[in-house]
Amino acid sequence: MTTVEDWPDPEPLGTYLLPVEKLPPEIIPEPFRPWVMDVSYRMQCPADFVAVPTIIMTGSIIGTGCGIRPKKYDDWLVVPNLWGGPIARPGKLKTPALAEALKPLVPLEVRARKEYEAAMKEYEADRELFKAQKEALKSKMLEATKGKKKTEGLSLAELRQQYLNLKEPEPPVWRRYRTNDATIEKMSELLSENPRGILLFRDELIGLLAGWDKEGRETDRAFYLEAWNGYGSMTTDRIGRGTIHVDNLCVSILGGIQPAKLLAYLHQAMNELENDGLMQRLQLLVFPDELGDWELVDRYPDKKAQELAFKVIERLDKMDFVAYGARLDEGERIPYFRFDNEAQDLFYEWLTELENEKLRRDDPPALLEHLSKYRSLMPSLALIIHLIDIAAGAAEGDVSLKAAKMAAAWCDYLESHARRIYGLVGSVGQRAAAELAKKIQKRVLKDGFTVRDVYRKGWYLLNSRELVQAACDELVDAGWLKPVPEDVPGRQPKIVYRVNPKIFP
Repeated sequence: MTTVEDWPDPEPLGTYLLPVEKLPPEIIPEPFRPWVMDVSYRMQCPADFVAVPTIIMTGSIIGTGCGIRPKKYDDWLVVPNLWGGPIARPGKLKTPALAEALKPLVPLEVRARKEYEAAMKEYEADRELFKAQKEALKSKMLEATKGKKKTEGLSLAELRQQYLNLKEPEPPVWRRYRTNDATIEKMSELLSENPRGILLFRDELIGLLAGWDKEGRETDRAFYLEAWNGYGSMTTDRIGRGTIHVDNLCVSILGGIQPAKLLAYLHQAMNELENDGLMQRLQLLVFPDELGDWELVDRYPDKKAQELAFKVIERLDKMDFVAYGARLDEGERIPYFRFDNEAQDLFYEWLTELENEKLRRDDPPALLEHLSKYRSLMPSLALIIHLIDIAAGAAEGDVSLKAAKMAAAWCDYLESHARRIYGLVGSVGQRAAAELAKKIQKRVLKDGFTVRDVYRKGWYLLNSRELVQAACDELVDAGWLKPVPEDVPGRQPKIVYRVNPKIFP
């Protein structure tokens, strides 16, 4: 009979999360920094939860209103259209943090709604006047064809010309900043009316991604893949809706994700046959460490910091970028900035390192594809940071060295998060082992359990034979379990797992 002394000392289970860089406050654009840090501190959540959504939201405000040509002479254009959001377990405040980050949109949306409603009243009056003028001219033309003299001395040809000169009033456009859900047909309408683009916000991004996988919505995924670069165009023809042309197919995407629900999409990205590049477009996904000890904080919001951040967003929304130094070439529809001389040198140095070093490492192909999209991410972030400074009155002209340095630092920070996120797939066995260890220590499994005993319960990360077997193998290697064959009459021996009693206090 095995005694406690016969068991080895169990080894501590390895962590399944790769280390990640903490968000350096100095890379948050200065006009936003006090506001972001104040929200983070009062909510007791990582600053990443507020800073990253704020950058994505700001990019959506700029949209196709302005781009950047990262090379000095080349016409390669980058539109600052970004996808991403925070990854965290339920209850870690990512939802309220997202709501705080999007608050600068609220006054813009209220103003846009009021302007639209006022314009609609004007439009309805003008439309009725147009209809009345149209009917009056039709009556006069009818009288003229009968030879009657009620046409104020105008000939039929003159009346016809007046009729042709009538212009039906154009309906007003409701400026939209975000939507939570829309069919691709409706999204095309929104984009045709909002040429700068629009933000697609979902509290839980997995709900959006899962919707794209449903039968009958196969084209949705392709639509959004095309909408990522921000400057493509599209024409759709639909019975009932007619023809809709979109000059700038630009959709920013923001939302939160639970790590457990992200795994299936990461597995798909890691499978070269199933990978379509969707996950790699989520360049601003971040998975920060959870905060340590919670601290009770109850203080007034920093109104001065909030007002500055809101004012910057409002100015960017109204900004004529050409008036602030953007170029607009003849025949082009998107104005653009370039780097100044010092920033240009930094970008060339950064891009050379990316191409010759980072993209040539022995990393998983999905991760390398993710990092390859940093070619556009770095200049996008530099442009956003520079325009924030312009709106705050702290910069002018071409994109500065300061903005380029901050953008490069953002890419380093985001790379550490990308490595953690894609590393979740490779460490799924360790994660499953950690979950199984919790169940064993809570004594919800009997000593001498089988793989089947576990996966039948449907527990998180332990709901398939393969995952449970991987977890058991990890715990055997760590000395937590010992596999023991048991004879079964007329069948192959079954493997039961005995639990090391030393794991209990």
